[in-house]
Amino acid sequence: MNRQLYAMHNTIRFVTDQPITEDEWQTIEQFFQYVDRQWSRFDPASEVSRLNGLMVGESLSVSLPLARLLQRAIRYFEQTEQYFSPFLLEQQQANGYDRSFPFQRGVESLRFESPPESSPFVVEGCDVTRVSHGTIDLGGIGKGAAAMLAAQRLRKKQPRGLIEAGGDVIVWSDTQPWKVAITDPQTEQAIAEVQLRQGAIATSNRVYRSWKVGQRTNHHLLSGKTGRPIETDVVQVTASAPQLYEAEVMTKLAFQMTEAERQDKLFKWFPKGRLLLMDESGKMVVEEKGGQSIWTG
Repeated sequence: MNRQLYAMHNTIRFVTDQPITEDEWQTIEQFFQYVDRQWSRFDPASEVSRLNGLMVGESLSVSLPLARLLQRAIRYFEQTEQYFSPFLLEQQQANGYDRSFPFQRGVESLRFESPPESSPFVVEGCDVTRVSHGTIDLGGIGKGAAAMLAAQRLRKKQPRGLIEAGGDVIVWSDTQPWKVAITDPQTEQAIAEVQLRQGAIATSNRVYRSWKVGQRTNHHLLSGKTGRPIETDVVQVTASAPQLYEAEVMTKLAFQMTEAERQDKLFKWFPKGRLLLMDESGKMVVEEKGGQSIWTG
């Protein structure tokens, strides 16, 4: 069975061997409607926007799913030495990403704040308190979290399923593995295939969410250290991991690190992870803990 809905500026696709009941589907739709309302940085009434509007010392009670997501995002921020940062909204806006996609041209801000080096927020239960400067942009980890929560619900009754959300894929199967195609960011033609029975895959590239600022091209992949678009010859990264949260974070780290840094840091933090990297020449390499090899299909 194949069903889909639109949320978080992406088509979310659900594939299961057995039909999803109408009651179950209605619950899933309502959950994604909640995510669209409350996790968006573009809606001034959302919980995320209200958190970003807090003054230092002020607190806000948020929904349990958002509180748990913030706790996880902060944990990855600290674990990865700020290579991954969910607190780059001001930097995204300063680089010209000040509206939802698609758009072709942006304007950079003359005022640029350095990214925070510690979490601007403290989460206690469902209460979130601002302790310093910095603003939240949940981005890919928010999309991944929503897909994971939906998968946790579905897999209680579905022995085999797949959820795909704009480059993020979660699969589970008691029988045959899933075959997930990886596409070229320019041509959208399949260039690789990953087989997976349980786990998650996240793919990110610097082509789709990019825009012109004068004669220069900016993209949405920012350095957690500088807040500026990452300069790299890596065009696309696909990461596989047991959980989609991990795969999402791995893609952001992989763009920022050299091969040596990935071996020294990334695979220390995510030892079960695996990367497929594509550079500007079209060459693809596979990386995992212990080394790198050329992708042969």
